[in-house]
Amino acid sequence: MWSALPRSSDLDFVQRHRSIWAARPELRSVYQEFFAELLRVVEGRTPIVELGAGPGFFKEYYSGLISTDVISTPWVDVVCDACALPFRSKSVGALVMLDVLHHLPCPLDFMAEAARVLVPGGLIAMIEPWITPFSYLLYRYFHHEECTLRMDLRRPFEACRKNAFDGNATIPYKLVEHYHREPGALRLAREQRFLGLPYLVTFGFKRTRPLPVRLISAARFCERLLGPLGRWNATRALLVWQKAL
Repeated sequence: MWSALPRSSDLDFVQRHRSIWAARPELRSVYQEFFAELLRVVEGRTPIVELGAGPGFFKEYYSGLISTDVISTPWVDVVCDACALPFRSKSVGALVMLDVLHHLPCPLDFMAEAARVLVPGGLIAMIEPWITPFSYLLYRYFHHEECTLRMDLRRPFEACRKNAFDGNATIPYKLVEHYHREPGALRLAREQRFLGLPYLVTFGFKRTRPLPVRLISAARFCERLLGPLGRWNATRALLVWQKAL
């Protein structure tokens, strides 16, 4: 069986992210936009379960969700594997996840497990990396995670026991391709690709010191100005999956 393997250093990794988060209001503002969009998508559904909560930022933004992660931290309500969720069948209104799917060692097993726990009409809302010619170069050569299109979606990682934070940016793209060919218990209800320029200019958690807030505002303006051109060069996608009624 394939699984993500937590390490003692993972908690250090999470704590470092919390330190950077506290020091960078412009980074928080970008993530809070992501959180708000995910909550808009699943509005009215309960309970809402977050997968891959990590440092607990989403829970701080919206305390009403149940936060889960494979790593035990003070900011997680439930420690569990996304492929073996400790929830009864048909008991969860929505699953939300931000940059989590592309870390999962068994994406198809996760989708089956999500279909099990969701109520009829329940949703998965996720924001994930997306592959275009532009973003492929970005993820392949300027990002610390893997980005390989030639991989088996059933086993996207070579090692049987990957580290929890190992990722492959092509997994969401390949999953959408798979569901177009082989529809399952969940259907893709929404696929919204976007450039994600505000996040790109923050350099994510690679930078420890804050950037001027006006830089993020300028990035938002540029993304609106680019319109379809930005979407054709998308680095991110909002993907919404729905279980049949």
